[in-house]
Amino acid sequence: MNPRSLRFKLSWMHGLVISLVILFIGFVRYNTVSYRSSRSFDDSLLNDAQFLASHFRLRADGSWVLEASSPGDKLSLEELRSNLIVTDSAGNVIRPDLHDHYMQGFISSGGLRGTLKQGSGFGLTLAAGGDTYRFVNLIAPDSGKEVILHLCRSMESLRGVLNEYFYIYLFSVPVILAISVPVGWYLAGRALKPFEEVATIAEQITSENLNTQITTKRNEQEVRRLVLAFNSMVKRLNESFQQMRKFNADAAHELRTPLSILQGENEIALRSAGLPEEIHSVLASNLEELQRLTRIVNDMLILAEADAGSQVLARKPNNLRPMLEDLVEQMGVLAEDRSIEFDLAEIKDVVIDADPLWLRRAFLNLLDNAIKYSKDSGRIEVRTVLRDGWVDISIRDEGIGIAPHDLPHIFDRLYRADPARSRSSGGVGLGLALVKWIIEAHRGHIRVKSIVDRGTTFKISLPTLNPPAKEDLNDPALT
Repeated sequence: MNPRSLRFKLSWMHGLVISLVILFIGFVRYNTVSYRSSRSFDDSLLNDAQFLASHFRLRADGSWVLEASSPGDKLSLEELRSNLIVTDSAGNVIRPDLHDHYMQGFISSGGLRGTLKQGSGFGLTLAAGGDTYRFVNLIAPDSGKEVILHLCRSMESLRGVLNEYFYIYLFSVPVILAISVPVGWYLAGRALKPFEEVATIAEQITSENLNTQITTKRNEQEVRRLVLAFNSMVKRLNESFQQMRKFNADAAHELRTPLSILQGENEIALRSAGLPEEIHSVLASNLEELQRLTRIVNDMLILAEADAGSQVLARKPNNLRPMLEDLVEQMGVLAEDRSIEFDLAEIKDVVIDADPLWLRRAFLNLLDNAIKYSKDSGRIEVRTVLRDGWVDISIRDEGIGIAPHDLPHIFDRLYRADPARSRSSGGVGLGLALVKWIIEAHRGHIRVKSIVDRGTTFKISLPTLNPPAKEDLNDPALT
């Protein structure tokens, strides 16, 4: 689960939105229920107070009594009497001895002063035990506003119901989130699956198959619009690539003839008798540059023809060991001048299906580079490793190495690492690009590993024709 993926973000957004909606609905419902419950509570309390007031009688001696006309009313009045306080208009309790003992303790605590002074209406007070009581105040009938009835009721049951309602909603949010996130993950996966299918096909498109068009059976408008836009872009890119390849091939063809003429004229001029030393030096320098330009043009033409698919390899079975030994022997002359030693370690007899001319050219380029960039009196190791129908050919030098920022680009055309691939070495920046094409044309692949000032290792993997050896010959240095 990648936190940066669109599917991850959509699933969590789905869960959060649902949770926020549930919270908002819960908040609205809680406030609605709280308001309605409080109104119902007050209405019930007011009805009870009015019922009690209708049976309240004040005697001449200053006492009061609740008169009931039926046993049911008497029972209800006795129940209400336990929460009744009778005061005068100044808030002084009339006949405390006639009140319930709980109300007497309530009165003696002194916490009802502000509530009992109200002439009418509702009020709240906090009991000594922490309970909240709701009071309704009514003027007793036929008392001339001299007697006020105060009926109270604990609000703890109401608050308990509201708190329970609140916590149920509050604790339901994590549960809803835990359910909605996986559901959102599943739904996001189904919604993004068409795009993943398109992306999978698009990843298979390279510069060699730019004429590929993505097809999909999906009918969603967004998916079809994406496919049409991508196919249109690929078509334009393919046209641009074809134009570039044609231009490279045409340019290389056109440059070969004048370069050959210039090179021939310089060679003739250099053989002229009595040529001044200064002119001879200039012509020799020009000839070197012309030869370098000719190599560039020839390599560009080869790569352009390879891109166009017009280069055909004449493959046939070849034994790799004699080829490598012969190439090392040829390059040994250049290596001796700098006291560089070749080490052919564990060269196996293995048959591959290859074009010997092209494959020799690839190995020659790599061996030549190994000599150029090795240190004097160094060592170049050539070895082969067999594994599961493949042969790995490694060429390792102990030279100057390649900087990490150059490694991803060394197979790019006309790219030269600096100073390792400087002009003074004679390189034109096309050798490794040509090597890469040759190896891939043989259904193989090439990798490179390098450490600055410690050396570079090129590893070529090619399919074999003969069965590999059974012993384990893995190369830990290159894995």
